[in-house]
Amino acid sequence: MIDHSEQVKLFISDIDGCLSEPYAAFDLDGFQTLRKLVRASMSDPAIPAFSLCSGRSYAYVEAMTQAVEVRQPVLFESGGGWFDPVAVAVRWNPALTPDIEEQLRAVREWLVGTCLPGTTAMFDYGKRTQAGIVSSDTDEIDALVPQVEQFVAEHLPDLRVFHTPISIDVLAPEITKKQALHWLSRELDVPLQQMAYIGDTNGDLEALGDVGCSFAPANATPEVRAKVDHTTDGAVIQGVLDAYTQCIAHNRERIDRKAS
Repeated sequence: MIDHSEQVKLFISDIDGCLSEPYAAFDLDGFQTLRKLVRASMSDPAIPAFSLCSGRSYAYVEAMTQAVEVRQPVLFESGGGWFDPVAVAVRWNPALTPDIEEQLRAVREWLVGTCLPGTTAMFDYGKRTQAGIVSSDTDEIDALVPQVEQFVAEHLPDLRVFHTPISIDVLAPEITKKQALHWLSRELDVPLQQMAYIGDTNGDLEALGDVGCSFAPANATPEVRAKVDHTTDGAVIQGVLDAYTQCIAHNRERIDRKAS
């Protein structure tokens, strides 16, 4: 049971490692169960509203929004962009300045011209507020991480590097998942203490530390599992369902207690 004094008003999930596994088939039964809960949240006050915060590009996050029938604004490119599925509108993070865009252009040129040749990794197309690479070879990503970190530290120290087992992303320090959740909190008027977030890698750590209730699926990295309030028994989308239903049970208990 969640030990938390506030009702959870908004539940936010990462995508890779949470709703799905990269380069693997979707758990369609899990998606169907989650979609039913998200739909029910529109009429049941015990079920938190559901949103997404992912490092993935706009198109992928929009597709996930449709798959789960999300009606709340969602965040893509780790908060570099905001998509409102009701208004059908995209907003860009104000921290994306012309200077940052120029620095990201320099990173992209280096990645493509110097870092990627001789590897199976590829440039992560479709992103505006990040420069990134992806590979299904986790050993290759592990080998490339220190190279990218060294290049950024030496040439563009204003930027930051985050990585997952299959990706490396370079972004502005003001455009992170932590900052994105603060943005979401202000715009939706939902205090961070009334938010829950589930994430699985180091790019989620700062965001997990700022919400009222933090979760990691069973497949999360040891670093993340050590940081969160709760690690679920289930992995990937089953972990998201575990966390979401825990929040629902917590809210229902609070509502029933108030009514009695």
